[in-house]
Amino acid sequence: MSRFTDAAATMHTLSLAAMEEASREGIRDADIEHLLLALTLDAGSAGQVLRGLGVTLDAARDAVAAERSSQLAALGVHTDAAIDGRIVFHETNGYEWTDRAVAVLSRASNRSADEPSSAVLRTLLTEPSGMIAALLLRLGVESTEVERRLDAADGIRRPEPVPADGPRGSLSAFVPAPPADVWALVSDAHRIPEWDGVVGTVAPAAADEQEWDAAATTATREGKPLRIREDLRRIRIRRERADAPHAVTWRMTYPDARAANERVVRFALEHAAGGTQVRIEAGWERGRRRRSPLGWMFRPLARLSLFFQLAQISSGLSRAFR
Repeated sequence: MSRFTDAAATMHTLSLAAMEEASREGIRDADIEHLLLALTLDAGSAGQVLRGLGVTLDAARDAVAAERSSQLAALGVHTDAAIDGRIVFHETNGYEWTDRAVAVLSRASNRSADEPSSAVLRTLLTEPSGMIAALLLRLGVESTEVERRLDAADGIRRPEPVPADGPRGSLSAFVPAPPADVWALVSDAHRIPEWDGVVGTVAPAAADEQEWDAAATTATREGKPLRIREDLRRIRIRRERADAPHAVTWRMTYPDARAANERVVRFALEHAAGGTQVRIEAGWERGRRRRSPLGWMFRPLARLSLFFQLAQISSGLSRAFR
């Protein structure tokens, strides 16, 4: 990805995770503490630095709850601020950033020399309220040590894109679960709906143990109908390759739409501190029946759609374990 696209992808992924954390608390305003929680899931340097210092998602959640309890106690209010809710962001709407979160993201966008997630973390460390520094201290971490490790981080080396007959992209994601648990999720056809919003239900196909029939998602989780063409409602899913427990490739075709492109999604798993690093590759491949000379005109739109597809898959993987 280009630097601009990389920054956009990172900000989008952080926004999804932060607002998911806000939804877990039953609120609609995502604040700077939710940004910190999102950064503990970052696949880049910022996330690796935080997790290397012991600032995992669970630890950060506990620190946020403790800090809120302390602030309320200072006002004479004693309550248990612990949160054990379910993420409902993907089922609801109406989420916004607080003013101070917007200010952090705006300042971070001006730090063009830094990796995008590192820019957000560096900006949080100097946020005027001092809340992030206080949260880190609760976890036994000095802001200066975070800065030092960010300075020393080399960043993530991203492999070159794999050539393909059609638009394809890739994204590196961190999942807060052991590789075995992540493998169980991504290698099971019946769990595809947990990470792919396109697929609604999956049933075994009688003819082949590596092939399944599926139905497209036809309504949002809130029950609102989705406009899906009739010939795209039936999906054939094939597990094209599985190298347990490291990599799996899924191919999805539309039997009733002979001219439709085929979707390909591949996962590659690696152990990482506090969880699993997952490289997601996704895209469309053209069949021999479809060779439109105007295809190049639609590539920018296809790549934008692909960008959101990768972000949603990444979010789905992480959400399954949070």
